[in-house]
Amino acid sequence: MKKIDKIINFMRALEEVCIVKRDLLLYEGSTENNAMHIFKLSFLIMLISPYLKKEVNYTKMLEMALVHDIAEGKTGDYTAANQIAHPELKKEKIKKEAIAIKELKSMLPPPLNKKVSSLYKEYEEKKTLEAKIVSMLDKLEANLQANQYHNGDVRYWKQCENGEQYYKLARLKKPMIQEIDEKIITELENAILDLSYQNMKKCRVKIKE
Repeated sequence: MKKIDKIINFMRALEEVCIVKRDLLLYEGSTENNAMHIFKLSFLIMLISPYLKKEVNYTKMLEMALVHDIAEGKTGDYTAANQIAHPELKKEKIKKEAIAIKELKSMLPPPLNKKVSSLYKEYEEKKTLEAKIVSMLDKLEANLQANQYHNGDVRYWKQCENGEQYYKLARLKKPMIQEIDEKIITELENAILDLSYQNMKKCRVKIKE
């Protein structure tokens, strides 16, 4: 198959990634999908990058953001809440996503096939500074989006599958953010945690410990 034919086929596969539904609602009530999330994560990377003190590969972070959920076009979204409630899903997720990435890699011509799979592997392993930053911004973006529906009406979280877990997640600091030790990311986390606290208080949400 010609290079251009492979690229076109891969672009078709990306549509499957775009339409994957997530638990979170947008401010007006429609359901967020992966394309929206990836778009916002990429922008968040752009917005915080000028304030990072450590040297990072900015282009790699943007590319990693594009690739990080690519397997979900084949596997669907394994939500954080479900993975906490059912730890065995984490192993299932890793296994299915490994198969999906192998399939997606086979669709691309070199050197694109190696680049995409390498970026995905780096993100999943979370050993490099870039991967750690993108991973934490991925979670912070999701937490921020969770608070947008109807000006912070977070009561809808409990309607999600294992949604009670979201109230716990919204109050937890992430150890990796402390490890990254970047003031702008810490400030972002604190602001989003505070927003979650305020919205839960406003909505009179009772947390089950």
